[in-house]
Amino acid sequence: MFLRNKFTIAGLMFGLTAGGSAFAQQTQTQPTNPATTAQQPQRGAFARRGMRRRERMGAFRALRQLDLTDQQKQQARTIVQNNFKNTEAQRQELRQLIQKRRAGTLDANDQARARELRGQLMETRKATRTQIDALLTPEQKAKLAEMKKTHRANHGPMGRRDQAPK
Repeated sequence: MFLRNKFTIAGLMFGLTAGGSAFAQQTQTQPTNPATTAQQPQRGAFARRGMRRRERMGAFRALRQLDLTDQQKQQARTIVQNNFKNTEAQRQELRQLIQKRRAGTLDANDQARARELRGQLMETRKATRTQIDALLTPEQKAKLAEMKKTHRANHGPMGRRDQAPK
């Protein structure tokens, strides 16, 4: 009888331990709130946003290395701000088209419009660069050309370090 009690107690202990560990291993699902998940950008969005920020800062870093006068700095700042304001509607429309693409509701007309907007924005960026280049002295232009040449040699044709010729 004492041996049977021992086995009964041991069996109960084993059952409680095994059952408790199985219960502890069940995953707890958190209720998802669509409002909070929609507000949080994906990790890729953070990376792209940071990349764009670094690209913009790289362009201005090059201008800083040219030792611009205060007047040149002010004129360049005005050019960039004006072009930024002028393209706000285009950039907003392009953002909406990107959201449609992510949602899977982008049609052929939207794709064509997105290509058109990207082309317009690219032309505006080129015009901005041309306007800023017009502000530079011949010495500054020569220094900028040398910096571009060095950058291309270090980063390859697409601007990536891993594609640079060895």
